[in-house]
Amino acid sequence: MQLRTDHLVVGAGVSGLAFADSLVQHDPQAELVVVDRRTSPGGHWSDVYPFVRLHSPSAFYGVDSLRLGEDRIDTDGPNAGLYERATAAELQAYFAEVVERLTATGRVRVLLGHEQVEDDAGGLAVRDLATGQVHDVEVRRRLVDARYLEVSVPATHEPSFEVADDARFVPVHRLAEAAASASAYTVLGAGKTGVDAVLWLLEHDVDPERIRWVRPRDAWFHDRTTFQPLDLVIDSLEGFAADAEIGARAPDAVSLLASLEDAGRLIRIDPSAPASMYRGAMLSADELERVRRITDVVRLGRVRRLERDRLVLEQGELPTGDALHVDCTARGLRDMPPVPIFAGSRIVLQQVRHKSPPYNAALLGFVEATRDDDETKNGLCPPNHYTRDVHEWARTVARTWRTEGSWGSHPDLQAWSGGTRLNLVAAVPQHLETERALAAFTRYATHVGDAVENLERIAGAGPAS
Repeated sequence: MQLRTDHLVVGAGVSGLAFADSLVQHDPQAELVVVDRRTSPGGHWSDVYPFVRLHSPSAFYGVDSLRLGEDRIDTDGPNAGLYERATAAELQAYFAEVVERLTATGRVRVLLGHEQVEDDAGGLAVRDLATGQVHDVEVRRRLVDARYLEVSVPATHEPSFEVADDARFVPVHRLAEAAASASAYTVLGAGKTGVDAVLWLLEHDVDPERIRWVRPRDAWFHDRTTFQPLDLVIDSLEGFAADAEIGARAPDAVSLLASLEDAGRLIRIDPSAPASMYRGAMLSADELERVRRITDVVRLGRVRRLERDRLVLEQGELPTGDALHVDCTARGLRDMPPVPIFAGSRIVLQQVRHKSPPYNAALLGFVEATRDDDETKNGLCPPNHYTRDVHEWARTVARTWRTEGSWGSHPDLQAWSGGTRLNLVAAVPQHLETERALAAFTRYATHVGDAVENLERIAGAGPAS
């Protein structure tokens, strides 16, 4: 059997599906085939630990055409006063509905349990992983690579350190089933997954003194309060205004980070400890207060080996006691260099606006549908770096603002961005009649141009880097 399609999308995670959803909306003739090795859609959300939630509000996550959740503000719990965040189960159900709706258009075919391969002549093909059958694919326009920045999650990654057969060790996705057998816990990893594991233990009445936390390098986070959409969007606008003003005035990187922390734009669990890791994860004030209860923090570098009676790290070793060691060390998004997004017969989905995967994928679908040549498309959508270190903040934020500033002569693109539910600040125009919103918008507009120039200087990178 031969498949014929305009676009072959490789990856049915949030980026692949958001791209497909957007392209189908804006190109009424487009036909797509979407393939994924997993047997369910949603990418890494099929493999996550059961107690995970989005770290950001559901209101701007998913695909453009289908709301995720009810745009509800939580009234209790650690997220009280902020917009709801979907659970793993809710996300899995959501992406199943997305696939159903895309398929119902008659122009999208989703092949789960399939992988993209080459046929005998070096052409495009897909293989059914259950049967081994290979189908040639005639792609009239492009292959869309939605896996370039593929996420590594605990359920599917291999630890980078040795684990003895008799060590008390569990990946975080098995924590809930294994926790009852332990009297103490050692959490390995300083990022969002490590935070989630600590919060889960605390929520299940584990005394903070029974938790040890191995943090090879501490992480910077964002305050979720300042990344809110819809009726709370002024909080976000004020935050971005602060970023612009600080970015315009900071003399160097050290002063920049200090000012961002003073303004509450970047936060760290232990303000007395150096932090460098930065992946844009968010915490509420309640969550931050809770994780700060853990005082047994180990900063002896990365884990090298876990044995039954000792934990060997780069800079020392510790006795394990009877602790259950919880692996939270998966890397997250793959650290890949930016490459041209629109490149002949391929589209490589990447960041344009920093830290906004669904928005970016939908943006690229819109641009693919509405522009004719790759030079124009790449000019509108230059790839942005994925940050792992906080010192990359200046570069990625400057690139975002310079790119969005270049859209001024493209009213249709501005209208799309202002109308998509995936845009965190889409509701700003509805609030500009208020004094608070107008002041924040004026502050942002006053400083953003100077901020772009200054942040590029601080980052040591010009506009084209």
